[in-house]
Amino acid sequence: MHIFLIGGGSNGRAGKPNDLEPIDKLIVDSTNKSNPNFLFIGLASSYADSYYDLMKKNYRSLGANPVYLKKKNILNNPDIVINKIKEADIIYLAGGDTTKLVRETKKYGIDKLLKEKINSDTVIVGISAGAISLCNDGLSDYKIINNEGDNYSFTDGFSFINISLCPHGQEEKRINDLKNELVNNKKVLVLDNNTSLEIKDNLCKVHKTDNNSKVRLISKKNNKITEIELNDTFNIDTITN
Repeated sequence: MHIFLIGGGSNGRAGKPNDLEPIDKLIVDSTNKSNPNFLFIGLASSYADSYYDLMKKNYRSLGANPVYLKKKNILNNPDIVINKIKEADIIYLAGGDTTKLVRETKKYGIDKLLKEKINSDTVIVGISAGAISLCNDGLSDYKIINNEGDNYSFTDGFSFINISLCPHGQEEKRINDLKNELVNNKKVLVLDNNTSLEIKDNLCKVHKTDNNSKVRLISKKNNKITEIELNDTFNIDTITN
């Protein structure tokens, strides 16, 4: 198992710099291939085409061969879907609506293909909603996106790893909602923008592109909320529920 969970950040949209480039490079280098196959899955996003165009530019500049799992392929050419996933050295689950990503992926059986890749040498990457989807659950903005409410709420992922996740942890409202939603005996991994947690088998490693960004563990026990900052490397048991 080799997974990167990314909390969020600018990847070069709207003329902004790609603050995540050092993490992108680390992902490419971790395949130990000079030209790894990069598969983009944008089912969480309403702007998947333009999102892919940006990621294609970013990862091509790092030597990767980007391809795109298009919705029309999923609907009309399941063999293409299977081959793209099979041949991928990096699978990148993009941000957007977590519930949409999980629902669409399960609807077409892609979750089962992803689970097989989790247990291979393929590097699996999730950013924001994509990162939540790889975990048991996570604090998501799906209610806000779908005009169902004003607060962030927990929603289920694929449970590939036994973690609860909160991306974009630098946002005050998100953390306040997290603490309001938190139940006893639950741990939540909190990733600020410009941070990533690399998980390789049972070892976790923190990566940052901004020293002011944090990776934290917020938990609740006996109705008391505690918060610790995570740095360097640690065993996955530290953050699992």
